[in-house]
Amino acid sequence: MNCKLIGSFVKHLEVELAPGEEFFAERGSMIYMEEGIELLSEFNGNSLTRILGAKLSGESLMILRFVNRSHRPCRLVLGSNGGMIHLKLDGRQLICRRGAYVASSRKVNVTAQLSIAGLIGGMGALLQRVEGNATVFLACLGDPIIIDLQPGQSIRIDEDHFLATDGIPESRLSVKWSLQNVIGGEGVSLLTAIGPGRVYLNPGKLV
Repeated sequence: MNCKLIGSFVKHLEVELAPGEEFFAERGSMIYMEEGIELLSEFNGNSLTRILGAKLSGESLMILRFVNRSHRPCRLVLGSNGGMIHLKLDGRQLICRRGAYVASSRKVNVTAQLSIAGLIGGMGALLQRVEGNATVFLACLGDPIIIDLQPGQSIRIDEDHFLATDGIPESRLSVKWSLQNVIGGEGVSLLTAIGPGRVYLNPGKLV
């Protein structure tokens, strides 16, 4: 399988599937596919709890499965409303902004993550939890800002720019209220993330 992100600000994902290979994506993400690829719809999870969790986290009840049924490589192209980034997920868990998941090289579990910090911080009570073993593609407004936090190191984040955390559980995400934030035009609170772990931020502001 060969995957390439193409473009500058608005990126699209070009996937070349070898015979028999498959790829998974969120509904509505396909731009086009070549003849020889079969498009299937599957439930987004293997239990009622996971299916409903995916829906609550901003994904649809169904996920698209693309399978190359031909005897030659075939091309599949996917897009999003902005840019995209890819992350290698080796059994770890990502906590993402609701609706961030676009596609993955294998089927992953996309469920709802109840977050008091997200609710208070303006991102909503439900974030996305993505886990599995795959290359995962997330929607991002521009090239992401990536910050590696050392143990005990922290940053404060405007909720409109939060994309995902890798290795930082919800227990190490908190919200601090501040009148100064309101005066500065940054909302009533900022989200604090504490390391160790990696933080992905949208440079473009979500509205």
